[in-house]
Amino acid sequence: MRTIKQVLIILLVLLAIGHIATSIYQGSSDRKDPPTISCPSEVLEVSSSDDEAVLLTGITASDPQDGDLTDQVIVGGISKLISNNTAKVTFLVFDSDDNMGMCTRYIRYTDYQRPQFAIKEPLVYASTGEVSLLNRLSATDVVDGDVTNRVRVSTLSSTSSSEIYDITVQVTNSVGDTAWLQLPVLVQETDPLRPVITLNSYLIYVDMGSEFDPAANIESVTVNQAPGNVSDVSISSNVDTSKADTYRVTYTYNSDGKVGTAIATVVVQ
Repeated sequence: MRTIKQVLIILLVLLAIGHIATSIYQGSSDRKDPPTISCPSEVLEVSSSDDEAVLLTGITASDPQDGDLTDQVIVGGISKLISNNTAKVTFLVFDSDDNMGMCTRYIRYTDYQRPQFAIKEPLVYASTGEVSLLNRLSATDVVDGDVTNRVRVSTLSSTSSSEIYDITVQVTNSVGDTAWLQLPVLVQETDPLRPVITLNSYLIYVDMGSEFDPAANIESVTVNQAPGNVSDVSISSNVDTSKADTYRVTYTYNSDGKVGTAIATVVVQ
């Protein structure tokens, strides 16, 4: 009996030791301490076209059990623009137990520009037809590329001219910057005898301080399906390239009492 009792005691001790060992192993494998990730304190200057590999410059990560984890660091997210074309980037890294390390650093876009619009077709419509605007507009952004699908257009508002209406277009990119612009829409009665002025561009972005020649923007004039004299086009312009603003250039051509009109919007930036 004593021998059986001793055997039972030994078995109980072995079971206890096994339980303790299992608990220790589980505790060591179920680590809670996150890996260490380090972000440089200085602002990183980047191009808006740079990929995530550039954003990861100078970021390091390690873990006591897993060793060097630098090549496993990922970009968790980029904030909206804060100021001076800067944003905050969040970096993440995980160890083999899915513990997460995180750090943030600031970046500055060296070539950032607000989204820009383009007019694919003149905003001229017959008074008896439908005024469809979105299919004639596009927008691009240095961060997101083509953002035409994000363009929003306000309702038409009348101006001092019975034929000219203003619309406001706006678009927001992924860094939270919204560009907006007021554009003229020309609504006229259909008249085959009205001269047609064709421009090279109906929306022009000009750098502040540069030169702008409104006459150079005239492509052609058509009168009764025949070429007209471009030099006879009258130009009304208030463009001042020394001041950042949005301006309007109006072109008119008079032929036997029939007046053709074209309008270009000039953005000095």
